[in-house]
Amino acid sequence: MDKFEQLIHNVMDMSESDQKKAVASYKDSCICQTCASYNECASDANEKLFCVNGKSVDCITVLRGCECPTCPFAQSLDIGVINNTYCLNGGELEQR
Repeated sequence: MDKFEQLIHNVMDMSESDQKKAVASYKDSCICQTCASYNECASDANEKLFCVNGKSVDCITVLRGCECPTCPFAQSLDIGVINNTYCLNGGELEQR
């Protein structure tokens, strides 16, 4: 099991309230909002953490850049280099 799979496993083992706290914490460390593809719609919808949550629901439709490979959160999980552009292509699990 790699680091990303371990994180998902650990979060799934948490209570629902702890899951929400963990996701909020991960969102706080997220750099999605610095990406050129991130837009006002995504900001208003608080869309972040695409590597875990999957692609943007309705907001991000055009790739204007990709910060996934440089994201400290993604790097800590050894993801974002092979699979990326999570906001358009879906989360890490979806792309695997």
